[in-house]
Amino acid sequence: MALLTPALVKTGACAATKAEAIEAVVALLVAAGKVDPRYAQSMLGREKVANTFLGNGIAIPHGLPRDRALIHATALAVLQVPEGVDWGAGERVHLVVGIAASNDEHLAILSALTDVLGDPAEALRLATTPDPNDIVARLTGERPQASVSAVTPAPEDLAQGFDITVPGAHGLHARPATALVGVAKRFQAQVRVRHGDKVADARSLGGLLRLGAGPGAVLRVSAEGPDAQQALTAVQDAFASGLDDEPEAVATPAGVVSAVAYEGRVFSGVAASPGCALGPVFRFARERLVYAATARDPALELEKLDRALATARRQLNDLYTDVWKKTGAARAGIFRAHQEFLEDPEMIDAALVMIRKGRSAAFAWEHTYVERAGMLAGMKDPVLAQRAVDLADVGRRVLRLLADRLEDESPLPTVPCILVAEDLTPSDTAHLDPALVLGLCTASGGPTSHTAILARSLDIPAVVGMGEAILELASGKPVLIDGAQGVLVVEPTGADRAWAERQRREVQARRALERRDCYKPALTTDGQRIEVVANISDGDEAARAVAAGGEGVGLLRTEFLFVNRDAAPSEDEQVAIYGGMVQALNGLPLIIRTLDVGGDKTIPYLSQPAEANPFLGERGIRFCLAHEDVFRTQLRAIYRAASQGPVRLMFPMIALVEELEAARALAESVRQELGAAPVEIGIMIEVPSAVAMAPELARRVDFFSIGTNDLTQYTLAMDRMHPTLARKADGLHPAVLRLIDQTVRAADAAGIWVGACGGIAGDPLGVSVLTGLGVRELSVSIPSIAAVKAQIRTQALADNRALAQRALACLDAAAVRALV
Repeated sequence: MALLTPALVKTGACAATKAEAIEAVVALLVAAGKVDPRYAQSMLGREKVANTFLGNGIAIPHGLPRDRALIHATALAVLQVPEGVDWGAGERVHLVVGIAASNDEHLAILSALTDVLGDPAEALRLATTPDPNDIVARLTGERPQASVSAVTPAPEDLAQGFDITVPGAHGLHARPATALVGVAKRFQAQVRVRHGDKVADARSLGGLLRLGAGPGAVLRVSAEGPDAQQALTAVQDAFASGLDDEPEAVATPAGVVSAVAYEGRVFSGVAASPGCALGPVFRFARERLVYAATARDPALELEKLDRALATARRQLNDLYTDVWKKTGAARAGIFRAHQEFLEDPEMIDAALVMIRKGRSAAFAWEHTYVERAGMLAGMKDPVLAQRAVDLADVGRRVLRLLADRLEDESPLPTVPCILVAEDLTPSDTAHLDPALVLGLCTASGGPTSHTAILARSLDIPAVVGMGEAILELASGKPVLIDGAQGVLVVEPTGADRAWAERQRREVQARRALERRDCYKPALTTDGQRIEVVANISDGDEAARAVAAGGEGVGLLRTEFLFVNRDAAPSEDEQVAIYGGMVQALNGLPLIIRTLDVGGDKTIPYLSQPAEANPFLGERGIRFCLAHEDVFRTQLRAIYRAASQGPVRLMFPMIALVEELEAARALAESVRQELGAAPVEIGIMIEVPSAVAMAPELARRVDFFSIGTNDLTQYTLAMDRMHPTLARKADGLHPAVLRLIDQTVRAADAAGIWVGACGGIAGDPLGVSVLTGLGVRELSVSIPSIAAVKAQIRTQALADNRALAQRALACLDAAAVRALV
């Protein structure tokens, strides 16, 4: 059925406002039975989110994704307004192309619009023709376009040039076009590429892609300027070498790599929690980027755009490096193409023009990239059309840096799903039902982000750091998540599902064996024992830790006692809870960490002052020493509970020897007041200064526990919850491992033992490296206990020592992870 007919075109119309024009174009669709009348409000709602003006007097209003149920059939309608209607910021629209799309059938018409957008004379002709058939014929491709170029001839070729045939199976798509841009930029010459009557600047990735040059297309490459001949020779050589192209098994959108030969569309990220799951997408809290459309200071907006582009370039360079190390240059090449989008002179110039006219940087940028993404989406070649996803991914990356604020309103899942989110905060996860979340997938985050830790603690598959493109996935779309490979497969085929089901069964069988042997000690094949204990943060979890095979509790986060209440817990209340845990452990050790607040953990009634740098302020032991009444009460409760069984006391965030001495002195004062027996005292090693002073600290305590998450972020100066840095905040970075090695050696010299808690303690590679470095206790999430013990029983400590030494010699975390 035709998507655009003369009945859906109204010529010679008048409209006083944008709203009136939208209502008129929707009326055409309603009369043809294509949409519900309420679709007009959906279109107006879209205009509040993003202006749909494309350029050359054309706008493409369309509804919000959530209102697709109002569409009865995909169709387009055109309202011609010869006198024009104000579309905002002085932009006048003469052709209102209303889109009601429940599928992608309309892309061919968008492709025709792409041509019109590049031809002002043709746009003017369609804005004034009295014949609806003329508009239909032009936009549906029924009328040859030869006459168009006759009206507005393309620029003449430059002084020197040659003809060349496009190599490869997919023509001049993103990777070869990126290579061509790179060549053109090296010379002081203007280089043009012609395909038919279309001409592009060879430095513009978007321009080259809009040529629509498929495989075998003949291009005319011309140049002029001081380096013209050298540039042409280099371009010829680049074409002869294939323009860095290679055969692709599948066309892949932004951020996509695959270590498994999945047949569905594959998105790649950072493996955060192993396992496979199948289910529908549930988009959680997809943020709305809010910004003002206009701005009073163009100079300030130009500066904002420049900073945002620079930041996005750095982010993409980091992504390129990470993927290159994991999968090679070919797979990582898409991120070079993304960077070239940010260097595209046509796109940047278009945004700058709008900013100088009074638009905000955010508005100008979104308008610019949405327009060009729409052009690419309309390309007839499917591989070229999919580059619209890449451009949208890059565009949103920059827009997120420009937005005034982020808003999200998302219901909670009510059926089993694969949850897709920008990222998850502690408050987000507090409201999720683990029984309904089959898998977690986030656009940002790294292996030690909150999402990754949550997923491992819940024993559900997770992939993080996947990029903004996954946020475009529609709710309800079937997906497969492979947490071990770090991929999300969209619309998995029967073969994909069968493979995932086999993996799931194998994991279940392995987990069953691990659970069967979970009470066996973790003895390496060469006879060395590693204690595997639990991280807990709730009174009921002590019994669960024992049931899971835990050999005690290596970290009790006592903060759970202090939150969600109006006052600190009393001494007796704490004694009852600590004592209950001691009884549940039935003789196994319980390490109680004293209150660790500050940084991202706040408790309002404890009067924590606002700090410019809370992670460098009153955190951990500093807070305890500054709130002696709270600290003394907790210490009294711990010593009283210790009379019921083996309790160890641990101080958090020790950075200075004097902090430890002050804490020990206070603890000893409390012990003597109570007449209690001594307990073992240890400290968390979480900051570089503690590592540097480890020999002195080791002489004053009975054990160290390395908090790998905080040690990582303080060593690398990267917040593990940071939206762009989190994926690089990896505890297996050699800088972190070298500090752990230094800590263990200081402890060995003093005759004390070292444990570790945090993300890498439960990471399979982390288990091998940490034990190889001499860590003798691993404190992990309860669901990880059996698997960690099973892994240790298959390894020789001598092999792990050799692996650890190789890891210490690496240059970055990617190289460490590549060791296995």
